[in-house]
Amino acid sequence: MQKKLGAIGFFLSMIALVSLIVISCGGDPFKQSIYKEQPRIVTYEEYLAANQDLPKEGTEPILKVGTTKGIIKKGKLIFKDSNGNKKLDPYEDWRLPARERAADLIKKMSVEEKLGLLSWNGSSGISNMTKSDDGSSYYYGIQGLNSDGTIVEKITTPTGASTSMAYSVINDGIRYGNNQFEFEPLDEIKYNNNLQGLAERSKWGIPFIISSDPSHAGWTGDELGKARLSQWPYYLGLGALDDLATTEEFGKTVAQEFRMMGHHVLLGPQADLATEPRWARIQHTIHANADVVAAHISVLVKALQGGETLSPKGIAAVIKHFPGSGSVEQGMDSHTYAGRYSVFPGNKVEEHLKPFVAAIKANVAGVMACYSIMDVPAYKDVVDGNPIDEGSAFSKTIMTDLLKNKLGFDGAIVSDWAIADRAYWGHERIKNSPAILAEMLNAGTYQYGGANMTALWKEAYQKGLITEETINTAAQRALELQFKLGLFENPYVDLNEARAFWDPNGQSMQLRLAAGRKAMSKAIVLAENKDVAPGLALMPVLGTNQDYIAAVDRNKNGKVDVYFDSAYPDQDSGQSKTKAFSTETQYLNVNFVDAIEKADIAVVRVFSRGATYFGTQGGTPLSWDTPVLVWDRENQRYTDKKVPVLEKSSDAFREFGPWTFSDWSQVGGAGFIGQGYMTYLAGKESKSIIDKTLAAKRRNPGLKVVVGITASRPPIVSDFVNQVDALYLDFAATDRAFLDIVFWQDGIEPKGKLPIEIPADDKAVLEQKEDVAGDTPRQTYEIGYGLNYASMGGYGYGN
Repeated sequence: MQKKLGAIGFFLSMIALVSLIVISCGGDPFKQSIYKEQPRIVTYEEYLAANQDLPKEGTEPILKVGTTKGIIKKGKLIFKDSNGNKKLDPYEDWRLPARERAADLIKKMSVEEKLGLLSWNGSSGISNMTKSDDGSSYYYGIQGLNSDGTIVEKITTPTGASTSMAYSVINDGIRYGNNQFEFEPLDEIKYNNNLQGLAERSKWGIPFIISSDPSHAGWTGDELGKARLSQWPYYLGLGALDDLATTEEFGKTVAQEFRMMGHHVLLGPQADLATEPRWARIQHTIHANADVVAAHISVLVKALQGGETLSPKGIAAVIKHFPGSGSVEQGMDSHTYAGRYSVFPGNKVEEHLKPFVAAIKANVAGVMACYSIMDVPAYKDVVDGNPIDEGSAFSKTIMTDLLKNKLGFDGAIVSDWAIADRAYWGHERIKNSPAILAEMLNAGTYQYGGANMTALWKEAYQKGLITEETINTAAQRALELQFKLGLFENPYVDLNEARAFWDPNGQSMQLRLAAGRKAMSKAIVLAENKDVAPGLALMPVLGTNQDYIAAVDRNKNGKVDVYFDSAYPDQDSGQSKTKAFSTETQYLNVNFVDAIEKADIAVVRVFSRGATYFGTQGGTPLSWDTPVLVWDRENQRYTDKKVPVLEKSSDAFREFGPWTFSDWSQVGGAGFIGQGYMTYLAGKESKSIIDKTLAAKRRNPGLKVVVGITASRPPIVSDFVNQVDALYLDFAATDRAFLDIVFWQDGIEPKGKLPIEIPADDKAVLEQKEDVAGDTPRQTYEIGYGLNYASMGGYGYGN
């Protein structure tokens, strides 16, 4: 085997050498390159020279590690000397294709160094970056790196002891980490640039890739978050709008904002189908229809990645969760043992594959395997004649035979988070061991997601559980991302460009915010809209139309009096709960009142009932007040046992904290929520708001009631829909985006058509099949339903 590998290595080196000779002797230097012109080459020292006001406490320790890297000139072309040997190696030559460059570097690295590339860390270390003793200012330094340049292996964090980021980068060779935009842009960038500086000064100068989960959903109110990301609808809102141009604009915006923050990879989008209405993650899917999803996924991948192939100006898309997690049993979630199966009672396996096929045809850079055991005979490995039930990342049938051999995928592959120690379905007996990593890698999943597993990787190799040939393939596919993204040439974000880009009052930011707000508004579905007079509907509010005023003005003051109750938890009550409008200027001739009794029209917003990201022991009903019962998988029925839940996420955080359970197989409800305001199990607060509003309507004859529901999952509305005068369903919208629709600002009207059905009751949901689109037997609204404003062409729906 060693002789064979040596021959292969020699052959690859000769190819790279010949390519280098041909290029150096003339010809088009950009013929094979990812670049169309000389790329900007930036070293850490150049970055520091251009930004001399950076805290020395954060930068000087980095300069005491490793070696300074310079540049190499070849004629009029320049290159970064990533390994500091003062000669141009093939992997440093940006004229060569990414795969050749990666192959050359892999050939040079030791096995131990390559093993560092097989872990995708759950953090980039930014949460623990260095700061002043009193905590008042950041130094942007790397945790575990002392002022004299020495490195500490273990540090203490709020969640316990962990390997420091400095040790992970320098000693373990970790080059992939996740970061969820925790800080203001300039703080984030300064840390990320310092992290790149540390990576650059290492032996091979391999840049650090920072990933993030989807982060642009605008359901958190009208204020910009700390990270200042533009706010857009959920992916389900993109499906509701079903406008590929908007989807493309969204993808390009996400890519721009990621790169300008020093992030390079989106762990998404989800290509799962929205066929199981109870699933907690359905809002991050696009649509129930596989063909619709496939079309949007294709556009999204190209928009995110910067074109037909991954570009230095784009970000890598990692499509998930292969081969499809939308049909989780009973709408639970495969993070947890109870929901570990994805089932296909309607035999729609091929439908669930369609979006992944589209992503691969669009040259998606990466794929993430899902947690689920696929309850499909054709998807199971067979050992000693017996089919094996195991998570997808462990299945050679899924990850190699299907993904690579049948579908032709040839890029990076990462597992979902924590499959060795928390979500190890089918391999409980070898959890937390070298054997479980070997099981994953030998199946064809190249990188472990969520933690630095270098020690276990080394043990797996030393025990002969994995071969160097397999390691080489996995490490090279991972490393190709850095080359395709142009990070070897310049991993640094220009601080001056960033200041302009992230200026909240700047033109760039305002354009991005306006685009997101327009998409949120247009994606809203108008489900009900009663007439207030013949030929005159309640929505939109027309404060300057005398016929409209006469129809709704129960107070007889010549104006439309509106009471608005926002759903967001960080405000108090009534009109003061939103900053979406100015009561003096924004909406013509509309008078906002502070008590519902004074109103002609009451507009209230609530959330649909959520479900926990980590599932429970049974599917969470869609109605607001039905209890969660324990599912008996063996007998395929629900028991009478109730899963205990808390009513508010704030209570869950207070009593249990986020991410309390270290073993996800044991999460059985017991109050484990911790997933944000709208994804809590008991929906009594939203139901209470609707009940109180309808009670006010009964007390105040003539009061019109408009309900807006943010549909993280499809809500059950059949018990009250006939009592309201108008009903909107949004898929994440700020108050301003929502009210712009209510008041028809700038001619914006709801264009959304339901991407999922709205079941009539929970019993009907139990009768549908998890893998089949729109098959709930009793529906209040079907897929594709959505009214138009009468003033814009009638009440028809469809399109």
